[in-house]
Order: sequence, then C-alpha cells, then structure tokens
Amino acid sequence: MNQITLDKVLDALKDEPVSIGDRLLLIGLSKDEIKGKFSPDVLNTAVYGSSFLKFLQDNKGILAEFDRGIPAKELPKDYKNPFADESSTVREKLNQLGIDKKEIHKMFGAEVLNLSVNGEEFQNFIVQNQDKFLGELERLATKGAKHA
Repeated sequence: MNQITLDKVLDALKDEPVSIGDRLLLIGLSKDEIKGKFSPDVLNTAVYGSSFLKFLQDNKGILAEFDRGIPAKELPKDYKNPFADESSTVREKLNQLGIDKKEIHKMFGAEVLNLSVNGEEFQNFIVQNQDKFLGELERLATKGAKHA
C-alpha cells in the first residue's frame, strides 16, 4: 500500500464514472494487492463516488487486510527517555525531546534550564509551560508557511 494524499482520496471519491479498480489504485492499493481479492468484473465496474464509498463500507473486512500502517522506526541506541525517573537538567531533557538549543534559550532563562528534575517533575514542567511551547510551535509553523 502506498502513501496517499487528500487529493488522491478526493479523486477516488469524485462524482463521475470511474472503475472500482482505478479508484482502489488512487487510494494507495497496488494492482498486485487487489487482483486476488476482487474479481476482474468487480474491478472493471465503473461507479460514481457514492457507490465507491458504499463498496468500501461493504468490503471493509477485506480492505482491512491492507491496513498495515506506517512501520515504527527503531529508537537510536543512545536514546534517553526525558520522562524517565532519572534526574537531569531541564535543558538536557528538552534536548532529548529534540528541541533546538537556540529555541530552548529563547523560551527559558539559564536559571530554569539548569534546574535538575526527574521525569514526573519534567512532565509537570511541560504541562505548566504548554502555552509557551504551543506559542513557539505556532510561531515556527507561521514562519515555515511564509517560506513555502
């Protein structure tokens, strides 16, 4: 099964006659995957979007076999869980989350970043500062959108 986009989903559901086979290809299934699951007559049947949606609902058991999801990536060998019980500084735990050092210093002063916290305390820190984190994410997203 291939990665699909919203445009492809919308194309698969468009309201004009298109074969079921072509619509299944649009939603990411391969010819090899579908040829053994449905007869050629079914795959060649031209249907409108609403009928295709009904086809998907009626065949969800068969189609569920294709839902493999995105495979999980293995964690790096040096991965450290910032929410584990071991103590380290707020700076180190934020680095473990993958937050850029420059961004960390923009959001918090050295006094806060040098505090030693355990996993539970760090989780509480994140919750207490969620507005600051969300504001920074929004700023970065807006900045990224301007460059797109």
